[in-house]
Amino acid sequence: MNRRNIRITLAFDGTEYHGWQIQRNLPTVQGCLSEAIFKITQERVTLNGSGRTDAGTHARGIVANFVTSSRIAPAQLARALNGLLPYDIRVLSARRAPLGFHARKNAASKIYRYQIYLGRVLPPHLIREYFHFPCPVDILKMERAAQLFVGEHDFASFAKTNSYTNAVRRIFRCDLKKKGRRLLLTVEGNGFLHHMVRNMAGTLLEVGRNAIRMEEFQELFLKKDRRLAGFTAPAHGLVLLKVKY
Repeated sequence: MNRRNIRITLAFDGTEYHGWQIQRNLPTVQGCLSEAIFKITQERVTLNGSGRTDAGTHARGIVANFVTSSRIAPAQLARALNGLLPYDIRVLSARRAPLGFHARKNAASKIYRYQIYLGRVLPPHLIREYFHFPCPVDILKMERAAQLFVGEHDFASFAKTNSYTNAVRRIFRCDLKKKGRRLLLTVEGNGFLHHMVRNMAGTLLEVGRNAIRMEEFQELFLKKDRRLAGFTAPAHGLVLLKVKY
């Protein structure tokens, strides 16, 4: 009767971390947050994240939840956590949720953005969050290819490996926008395979520089072979923007 489910939204710069999920002897976001919760509540809680992130990737609005007996008000808990967490992890909000809420299982969709800088010289203030790709690319061709990701497809060609027994995912939208020298790929889907968005970004860049023809790109969904798709874009260009419930 005294247990409460706390839902928190947080942002982080993932440069110094080996992703979200706890790993032995490695700094992770989940590990840092779990330790901060323990220092405040004196409880070893089960911290559920809305999803894993790769080492070096970032988040603007990842969601997590944990059940606790602590009576600390959520807003006070958020302030206390920010007082203990490293500067590159911030709790944006905290509130009570129904006991049945689970940050990962209840997620309806996630929105990721891959950020590319096309200019000749990468400005230093963008170095942690943009992949520098100073090569000429056909933006219109890339935009056409990006739209082919929308819908339910087998994304085995865009997974980290060919080991998935079910690589079918639904993409609700896939927008490619050029703003000055910045190229932003925004993808919303009901689920993502390991490295999927990074492989999508790398493949679109290969399409843009004519290393992969449109016909070859379309065949990737049928051939289900990672070796035929483009390179894996670096982790630091990927940002988890939002989780929808």
